[in-house]
Amino acid sequence: MSSSSLSPAGTGRTSGSSDGDSASAADTHRREKRRLSNRESARRSRLRKQQHLDELVQEVARLQAENARVAARAADIASQYARVDQENTVLRARAAELGDRLRSVNDVLRVVEDFSGVAMDIQDEMMPADDPLLRPWQLPGYPAAAMPIGAPHMLHY
Repeated sequence: MSSSSLSPAGTGRTSGSSDGDSASAADTHRREKRRLSNRESARRSRLRKQQHLDELVQEVARLQAENARVAARAADIASQYARVDQENTVLRARAAELGDRLRSVNDVLRVVEDFSGVAMDIQDEMMPADDPLLRPWQLPGYPAAAMPIGAPHMLHY
């Protein structure tokens, strides 16, 4: 058969037969129905795509807001860290200065003790009890007796 004798649907029927006319109308109806179905499917697909895009835009906005909150929190923590680090530097310098003063006082007391022959011990009562830098071995809130260092029962085998 030649291509000119085929119906538009390509079924192999000749266009001259009466069955071909009804088949051609049925094919045309079927093609039109299929075209409408495809259009509707494409429309639904576009709607789904648009809905997905809208959800993604909302997700981006939510994540950007969360990112801004996290960045602000990180900046706040960095600021607190810098402040605490600065305070620690000041406290370390103060502890070093107090340690130097204590060594100087002990040196003077040793000289006085050497010349006078009188023991010049600094008593614990003279030390301010509220300054933890002067008592690093004693944790705040724990009495000194809570951990007996060098107690006889500790050395007993």
